[in-house]
Amino acid sequence: MHRIVTKSWLRVSLALLAACLSGVVFTQGAEKPSQPGDTSAIPARHHKARGGPESKKLDQKSPKANQKKRSDGKVEAKKQEPAGSATEIAQLKKQLALQQEQITQLLQAMNKLQAQVASTANPPNDMPVAQPSRGLAAESAMQPVNKAAAASASKIAPQFPSSGEVASLSPVLPADSVVVGGGSGLKNPPNILPPASGAPHPVPPQAQKQEKLGPIATQDFKIGATFYGNFSHYNETGFSPAFQDSPTTQLGPGNDGLNTFEVTRGYINLFYAPSDKVTLRITPDIYRVSDGSLSFRLKYAFADLQNIFGNGAFKKSKLTFGQTQEPLVDWEEGLSGYRYVYLVPWNYLSLSSTYDGVKLHGPLEWNGKEYLDYDIGVFNSTSFHHVETNDRKSVMGRLTLYPFGTTADRTGLGFTVFDDYGYNNTLPAVASTAVNIFSLLAHYQTHDKGYQIAFEYQLGHNAVSAGNMFSGAGPASGDPLSTLAGTVLGGRHTRQQGFNVFGHARLGHSPFSLWGFYQNFHPNTNFSPSSVGLTDNPMDFARTIGGISYKVTSHFDVAFGDQNFHWVHPQGQTGPDTNGIVVWTQFNY
Repeated sequence: MHRIVTKSWLRVSLALLAACLSGVVFTQGAEKPSQPGDTSAIPARHHKARGGPESKKLDQKSPKANQKKRSDGKVEAKKQEPAGSATEIAQLKKQLALQQEQITQLLQAMNKLQAQVASTANPPNDMPVAQPSRGLAAESAMQPVNKAAAASASKIAPQFPSSGEVASLSPVLPADSVVVGGGSGLKNPPNILPPASGAPHPVPPQAQKQEKLGPIATQDFKIGATFYGNFSHYNETGFSPAFQDSPTTQLGPGNDGLNTFEVTRGYINLFYAPSDKVTLRITPDIYRVSDGSLSFRLKYAFADLQNIFGNGAFKKSKLTFGQTQEPLVDWEEGLSGYRYVYLVPWNYLSLSSTYDGVKLHGPLEWNGKEYLDYDIGVFNSTSFHHVETNDRKSVMGRLTLYPFGTTADRTGLGFTVFDDYGYNNTLPAVASTAVNIFSLLAHYQTHDKGYQIAFEYQLGHNAVSAGNMFSGAGPASGDPLSTLAGTVLGGRHTRQQGFNVFGHARLGHSPFSLWGFYQNFHPNTNFSPSSVGLTDNPMDFARTIGGISYKVTSHFDVAFGDQNFHWVHPQGQTGPDTNGIVVWTQFNY
């Protein structure tokens, strides 16, 4: 019963709408250029309003006489003053505006009815349905010609809002309505009513569900993931730093032929931006626990404060607080583009990528180009996977200069300087040792990042320990090599020096690229080998990694190559080199 009544009401409503729209077309036809004497262009009621003896006589004459009269009226209209024509046009425009208002009111009422019908899931069978007055349709089609008639027409439909409540009278017709040849034909999709301004619409079920989820689910919340996995075959094993992060499996001398599948990174990146001024990042990562299994620990947890300097050169600067990236390692990994294959030089030895602290960083731009990129902050003396026990902190800073400017990050010709000055992590009652790490880089990369070359000079003070040299595989405590390493790297006045070069080149327009990395490093240039009966420092080493990569998709990469750690002056003390053939994979989204 409810559906029958609803359909009947909709039919009546559509009839009312058609009647009103036909009136609009009629009025629009009257608004075409016409003369006051042309009675065919004036609505019937207006024509009758001029009633009197002359009009009655006109009605009694034959059609030929009427036609002659209309022709005479047109000739006389040409002789009338322009003021009379303007008055007629103004009256017709008023009539059109009134019809527009009535149509808008009718559409609003019909949309409200549709919303009520849609929101009633199971209406009772005896629900009363209001029926429109039949007289309303007839009166809606009539054209009032003066203020009195307009007032009378507005009183006909008291259930519609008044003209003051109508938000807008334009557009008069729906966008896809077409007037055909000045008639009343309209072209509208069936069963579709044009929305009226301010009319309520049913809330979609999906929107209702989002409202229940709360702001975190409906605001800017993003999830990303990073995965590094590889297969390694070691044709030669020895003592060395870890080629990759702590999950890496490396064995000492005598284990040639070792091969293993490994997962070396497993990020879950969670980003939440409640506004354009704040972004929160939480990132857990895998690591190997004492029983050999992999587990998760917190890698990043920080908040970015953005848009803190307005719209000038510092508009992209951020203030970051929490467990975050220090200024060099993450930036240099982005420069090389091969973090999933090898560790950048200082990260390979002692400088972690993550510390707890606060920093200010961002690019400086002028005229749409980036000329400077800076990152400076204060951090704990120890990295994120140790407990801070010191009463002193480390200050780190990086400045990158692009003399010709760049429109893409870390591309073009650039020069970078980095410095870290801090202390080792000791109790406040124990004297701390000053630690300094310095790097100077010159680099060039094409804007499409297909070709790149970089040179780096390293200098450090008390920046490397014996533990750093054997993070991958090392001798047992008390072993002669362990004792020698402690002697070379002991004390509070060690000095490190080294250099490295890395780059890549895409092969034409293919997804293949050649890449390579070479590092030469001296862990302590202040050590005198003759003090232990040697001619050279046995801890000096070189690291070489190279191969070919294939970009499967924008999110997935595969690389194949060889990695080698070489003791430059073994002198029978350090044992064999370490060499492996590896297939690396990266998924980053």
